Amino acid sequence: MDNRTSVLLAVSLIKGIFTMNESIRAASDLSVAPMTFKTLWQRLMRQKLLIVLVLLTSLLLAGSLTWMMAPSYRAVSTLQIEKQGAQIVNFGELNKPTPDLGELDPFFRTQYEQLKSRALIAKVIDDLSLERRLFNKDFRTPLRKAFDQWASDTLGPAVRWVKSLLPQDVSPATKPDRVVDFLEALYVEPVEKAHLVNVFFESPDEKLSAEVVNALVNTFILNSMKEGSRGETYARTFLGRELEKARERLTDSEEALVNYARENNILEVNNSQVTQEQKLTELNKALVGAELRRVEAQSQLNQARDHGDVTDILNNPTLAGLKQQLATLEANYRKLSETFKPAYPDMQQLAGEIASLRNRVNAETTRLTRSIESTYTATTNLENRLRSDLANFQNELVDLRDRGVEYKALQREVETSSKLYDSLLQRVSEVGVAAGARSSNVRIVDKATPPETSFRPNKPLNLLLGGVLGLMLGAALALLRESWRKSPESASELQAFSGLPVLGTIPHVNKRNRRALPMAAVREVGSPVAEAYRVAATNLKFAGSEGMPGSLLLTSLNPGEGKSTSSVNLALSLAQIGYKVLLVDADLRRPTLHEKMALNNHVGLTEYLYGDMELSKVTQRIDSVKNAFVITAGMLNLDPVEALSNEKMIKLVEMSAQYFDITLLDAPPLTGFADALLLAEMADATLLVSSENIHADKDRLIVALDQLQRVKQNVIGWLVVKAHQGVVSEQYYVRYSQNATRRKNLDTTLVTPMMLQKKGLNLTK
Repeated sequence: MDNRTSVLLAVSLIKGIFTMNESIRAASDLSVAPMTFKTLWQRLMRQKLLIVLVLLTSLLLAGSLTWMMAPSYRAVSTLQIEKQGAQIVNFGELNKPTPDLGELDPFFRTQYEQLKSRALIAKVIDDLSLERRLFNKDFRTPLRKAFDQWASDTLGPAVRWVKSLLPQDVSPATKPDRVVDFLEALYVEPVEKAHLVNVFFESPDEKLSAEVVNALVNTFILNSMKEGSRGETYARTFLGRELEKARERLTDSEEALVNYARENNILEVNNSQVTQEQKLTELNKALVGAELRRVEAQSQLNQARDHGDVTDILNNPTLAGLKQQLATLEANYRKLSETFKPAYPDMQQLAGEIASLRNRVNAETTRLTRSIESTYTATTNLENRLRSDLANFQNELVDLRDRGVEYKALQREVETSSKLYDSLLQRVSEVGVAAGARSSNVRIVDKATPPETSFRPNKPLNLLLGGVLGLMLGAALALLRESWRKSPESASELQAFSGLPVLGTIPHVNKRNRRALPMAAVREVGSPVAEAYRVAATNLKFAGSEGMPGSLLLTSLNPGEGKSTSSVNLALSLAQIGYKVLLVDADLRRPTLHEKMALNNHVGLTEYLYGDMELSKVTQRIDSVKNAFVITAGMLNLDPVEALSNEKMIKLVEMSAQYFDITLLDAPPLTGFADALLLAEMADATLLVSSENIHADKDRLIVALDQLQRVKQNVIGWLVVKAHQGVVSEQYYVRYSQNATRRKNLDTTLVTPMMLQKKGLNLTK
């Protein structure tokens, strides 16, 4: 059994179990309460026999398969793979190694896959004759041979008969692909965070396993070196051809450069071009200056023509002096005009001087304006001349550049061809030297040696896995079987399904203690059973809305559930805690109370119902327990339904309520009989007795509960007997064993603080 396959199978089975468990919880009507570990464990324990059987079968099967398998041995060799071998010289490499990208580097992935290439494996198979030594050799164990022989003798005729019925394949048989068989036994495992790889091979022969691994590794290294040699040979041939092409190209480019220079009278392009570019720069600067001066002169001219307030005019000293004199005369004229009229001689003389001075100012202004016009004309002419010179220089420079571009292109062609030729020549020399110093990039770190122990089968692991799988499969089958179960099997399931409370849980009793069980409340006072019945008796006080019922019917779904035994012990427990109790054996079909309590049954219920016996005559006192009285079934053979339908039975229940605190009616089972339904109508409350495994499906249980509810809504709960779950451990009572022994020696009638409301037995009326 393959260990990896076993682990995967175990994981899948675990997932299946959890999925099945969820399905069971969703589909089962009994799982009303939430599934817990405790309830899951209880369900598994109910099916422990099935789980043990599946476990043993799984262990037997795992052991048989393990001992039938031939031992297999795995040999391993460790390789170190680098991107390049040891560098004796640091030049001449054909492939420059790329940066290491870690475990996902395509280079290393390629190397690992090449170890599993078909060509490499086919060569190893042929060199080692593996067809004869491995694939066609019988490595079966004696146990496996015996099993195969048995299967052939037993199933062979049936298999041959089935094959004869199938259409025959007439196509020629194909030869098995041994490369595929080899790959199934080969495993390549890279070592994490290292350039190491482990190569494994597994076969039934330990020496052959090591031999195959070593042959595979050595062949892989030789092939990688041959591939490198073939690459170097190809590189030298290729470089030789390219070197010859580069030499021819260099010669042609040099001839083209010389011819072009001769045809265009080019001696040196660079110096002439630099001179022209300097001249062009100077002309551009002069042109820019002329443009600035022309713009300035034009601006002054426009201002002079429009406003006459050009800076040169305003700042002229002659004009400024004249304007000052004019302003003085005009001021004197305005002052005299305040005293004299314009016809006054002094006023006329001053007006003539002002007019003369104004003419001089206008003449000076005109002269300055003409000077500005001449400056504008000169700057415009200079600008035009510089623009023309610049255009001429630009044409010359363009022509020079046109001729220089082609010349420089030819020069670059010569330089490029020369560099390529020199580089190829150097590369040819380096490759020749590096080829002689080449080493492999694969190195054997550890050679494979024959393993001392077998790799598989791992017997302890297989048995452990078989046990684990058996437990899981057994648990799955147990849960599946539990999901098919139709009846409750615990007190909690019964309560959850029916909706009725469990008033008491009576523990299961061993065979050696069953004799005392009918009177356990008296004979085994300190036992878990007696205490459980006392708990149930106490719970009856709080079961109904009105406290302790006056009459209580005890019945069960099936015969043999422990109904009569529970009736006796419950009656005794009620009497022990101070109640006056009357127990009536109303099971006329199979009366057993007189046997369980060792009482006389010569007169009883039947004699009261159809005889002349008074009720007090058929009522017996229990000597060992105070306040406990019993009416047995009697000796008359009557129709139970007719007898229980008698008016005297109704009168009995009514009269007992006057003299007793509680009357217990032990009725026949519900299934198949109407007795319990008749008595349920008479009683104040009905208590259902059921063993932990009720042995009844939910449909029957629903029908029985519906019948009781239709008769009278008085079902107060369940009394679960023979319980393994939900009971107090018997060790709990060990500490109180001394007290229990002391109580046995006392009068079994307990003194309680409760004052009895009934006066005693008085049924003579």
